Amino acid sequence: MNKELLKGLTKEQIAKLNGCKGSEEILKLAKEEGFELNDEQLEAVSGGDCSSEVTCPRCGGKAKNLGSSDMGQSYCDCPKCGLVPC
Repeated sequence: MNKELLKGLTKEQIAKLNGCKGSEEILKLAKEEGFELNDEQLEAVSGGDCSSEVTCPRCGGKAKNLGSSDMGQSYCDCPKCGLVPC
């Protein structure tokens, strides 16, 4: 991971981060450690552009693509429906 993305993290947090096996573990660690990921960090974790718009499969509205989970399932964040599989 880019060193710029690790700014503000302790050595212990970086070591824990390096032990994560996927984006879901990284997001869980961030929540447990009480640090927030900025858009650039979220993009690096998800492996995609978290600001890309997609069409919500439920309501047809505009949603943000959140990338894929470790199991290959893609999710989007719809302002009307919430978190939904895409």
